[in-house]
Amino acid sequence: MKILLPVYFHSAMGGLHLHIIASVRYLRKQGYEVTVVCKPGPFSEEIQSLGGEVIETDYTNQDVHRVIDEVLPQSFDVVYAHPFDSRQLGLAIAEAKNIPFVLVIHGMYHDEIAQYHERISKVIAVSETIGDYLIEHCPDVASKIEVIFNGVSDSFRPGAVREDPGRLTGMFISRIDADMLFNLDVFWDALQDDAVKRLPIDWVVVGDGTQRGKYEIRYADELKATSQTITWTGWLSQEALPIQMQQADFIIAPSRAAIEALAVGKPTIAAGSKGYHGLITPDTWKEAAKTNFGGIGSRYEGYQKGEIGRDIIRLTDPKVRKELGEFSSELANREFRDDKPQRQLEHLLQSVIREGTTPINMNASYPHVRYEQLHFHRSAQLLRGKLEKQNTKRERAIEERDEARKEVKRGEQNLIAINHSNRKKDQELEKLRAQLKERQEAYRRLLQQFNKEQAEAKQRPNE
Repeated sequence: MKILLPVYFHSAMGGLHLHIIASVRYLRKQGYEVTVVCKPGPFSEEIQSLGGEVIETDYTNQDVHRVIDEVLPQSFDVVYAHPFDSRQLGLAIAEAKNIPFVLVIHGMYHDEIAQYHERISKVIAVSETIGDYLIEHCPDVASKIEVIFNGVSDSFRPGAVREDPGRLTGMFISRIDADMLFNLDVFWDALQDDAVKRLPIDWVVVGDGTQRGKYEIRYADELKATSQTITWTGWLSQEALPIQMQQADFIIAPSRAAIEALAVGKPTIAAGSKGYHGLITPDTWKEAAKTNFGGIGSRYEGYQKGEIGRDIIRLTDPKVRKELGEFSSELANREFRDDKPQRQLEHLLQSVIREGTTPINMNASYPHVRYEQLHFHRSAQLLRGKLEKQNTKRERAIEERDEARKEVKRGEQNLIAINHSNRKKDQELEKLRAQLKERQEAYRRLLQQFNKEQAEAKQRPNE
């Protein structure tokens, strides 16, 4: 089996990358050929180290044309694509080569699936809730949905349990990017919690991203007046990560990382990019799994301040940590070991290849496709023209606003000058009034003196 696997991403590394790495590792061990289309970087290098072929691209339109020209002469049995730009590339190649197309959806988005559902062989949803969401958006795709949970490799195994650590080690794992602001803020809420601040905790943050600098400052500020410490490790390799996780007493993590935390036998608090599920327990794990451990939810609307703090307080009890750690390990072994989802993926790919696809009559389809292409191109041009006009109006409005602000400022400055001048005139007027008052008082005294002298003069002749 030869598999073409296009994937598009922004961040250099994260759960999506680990999902694909796990699949490539398994498929290569089964002897299958895998070609990944992706951006250059550490992910590309990791795929090549596993024996996978890589076609690197920046996913600009011009470069995608180059990739298509490179891929079309090659022989593939199936396209196993991930969303957005990579889906567009994969679907175009699958249709041109008349081979099955399998799409995997990782979160609460539909990737315009209603437009092309007829050309899909299967859609893999990584949780039940995602599958339900896709069916709600596009009912016609219901028969093609397969739910395959994320799995965790055998390198994630429990280590030695620290019976009485004295100080707790709490670990937070996440990409530190803009799309993860919710769980970054949830962890921040934990650090702000007065009850949590009093605990002897050494925090370890595993992850990196564009928001790291901002959150490093925020987290450090919260810990200044406490006995707690915080250490940042950046990204860790799949070899180093489980070793680091084994040193923790509890772990806060989203999605795939939460499953890895369970696998190393740690009490796990699921805090994902879109939802908070709290401690994973025998009563809560199924609901958490349905949403891929926080990958689906209403973010801040579904979270009450202090929730994570209360969950952390529960974990100060060694008995609770021990019971939840044992449960976590057992749950991961039963439900989330990587061999299960990878076998499901292998069987799915084999089945769609056996079933084949309905050939597309390219000659008959071309006029329709060409019309749509020209129509959308013209629509895009018209939209671009409207946007340019709107931008021109916006720029003019900004200029008018700025000029109005300048006029207001000039008016304020003139008013200030007038007020200043008026204050000076008022001061001068007060001086003149004071002088006038003094002169009036002097006049009054002189008049009194004159009147007195006149009166005295009238009295002298009579004497």
